[in-house]
Amino acid sequence: MKKSIIISFLSLIAMATFAFAVNDSLYEINGTVFNEHNKTNGPKPLAKVERHKGNENSFKVKPTSANIPVQDTFRISLKKDAEQWIEMEKNTAYSICVDDSKGGIWKVNNFSYTKESENCIRLNSGNYVKSAKIQYATRMGNGYTFHLLVGMKYIDLRGQKHLLGYNKEYKFTRYGKIIYYDSLRYEEMNEVLAVDKYKVTECEFVQTLWDSIPSELGREPFYLQYSDNYLFWINKKKSMIKGGFCNAHDSAAVRIYLQHALVYANNRSIRDGFQPVYRFEECDALSYGNDFKKDGSFWVENASFFDDTTSRCVHINKDANGYRLPYQDEWMALARAGESYRSLIWGWGEDSTKAAQYAWFGVRDPEDMYSKMNPDDYSDRNWLKSSCGERLQKSRPVGMLKPNAYGLYDMFGLVCENVLAQRTVDGYVHTTYCKGGFLTDSLKALTFGSYCNDYDKMKTFQGLRLVRQIK
Repeated sequence: MKKSIIISFLSLIAMATFAFAVNDSLYEINGTVFNEHNKTNGPKPLAKVERHKGNENSFKVKPTSANIPVQDTFRISLKKDAEQWIEMEKNTAYSICVDDSKGGIWKVNNFSYTKESENCIRLNSGNYVKSAKIQYATRMGNGYTFHLLVGMKYIDLRGQKHLLGYNKEYKFTRYGKIIYYDSLRYEEMNEVLAVDKYKVTECEFVQTLWDSIPSELGREPFYLQYSDNYLFWINKKKSMIKGGFCNAHDSAAVRIYLQHALVYANNRSIRDGFQPVYRFEECDALSYGNDFKKDGSFWVENASFFDDTTSRCVHINKDANGYRLPYQDEWMALARAGESYRSLIWGWGEDSTKAAQYAWFGVRDPEDMYSKMNPDDYSDRNWLKSSCGERLQKSRPVGMLKPNAYGLYDMFGLVCENVLAQRTVDGYVHTTYCKGGFLTDSLKALTFGSYCNDYDKMKTFQGLRLVRQIK
């Protein structure tokens, strides 16, 4: 009798394990599925993307979500009829305990962990920002999935109207077409996002694009300023070890071309087992210009580290589950953090003492080529605005100031964040904007409405923060 019970238990565990089975696909960083016939040139890393398929008899599907904040020990109840999302800081050890089950089996990939007790494990969150999952099978054969967000926040934008835009309602006609400014308005957003707590750091950028950043410059780029930027990242790579430690409060990456930002998002998706959102293909820039096509694709200047001058067209896979840049409405909702400020200024108004607790501004590094410019002077102010992303500024560590109400740090100041456009903002159709301003900006310039435009998508000193759509 005892022997039959043991056999039955093992068969139930096998059933639960079957619920964790995956189908693997190979993707390249240009967003295409890899095969021998369409492989691309260049040192592009390949990684398996897992497609988890659940067995309906043993895998409990949970219709709602419960967010568990960062702490040292997570106690998880299997009785909760909800997806459970656990927020962690990177480079930190956490105890994860199941309260209503003992003697089950944990399935943990891509994390180091040890078993502490019959129902607890001690897990190290690892060196990098990521979205992941661990799984648990009970002795009765039921399978459970727990979602981990390392250096990210679970933000549910549903259930309320968000104040978007920044101008009073305004429209005008150009060439017979009605052009709308980005007016102040309340809208519902049916989205749940996993959002980077911090701006992407230099260490995260280099480690994720390690195989795409050469050890030496190679041929001289056509434009000398590109050479300086490439050398910056090459030298950063030389100062690191592949797979090495990344501090949670490393310096924000401030030298990100748009194409680098999109490739970084794809590589991070592949690394973490998600389908890339962006797909790149050769195209004629003249046929695209700065506009979105009807299919949502757009042109981006080639800023590759490779010996390749071909322009790229970017196609967005809206069904992909990987990381991407936020859209401008998403960024606005994340920046306002559920606080319906009607002012164009951030919630601190013009109180510089309070603002300094949340945002970098008014910093004048000697290296900043515009540090001696006067923002109150008309010509200097226009030059500063048009020079978006060309400031020779130093970076600063992320997360050193207070977060907003959503737990997001440095949404204003430090370095602007690339976002994708959804509508006309300034009377012209563009594909991207850079929001949030720079540490060199004055407090007066750090408004919800302020942005800078990179018409050629090749401005040098820009940053980013990624999101991943959950629902």
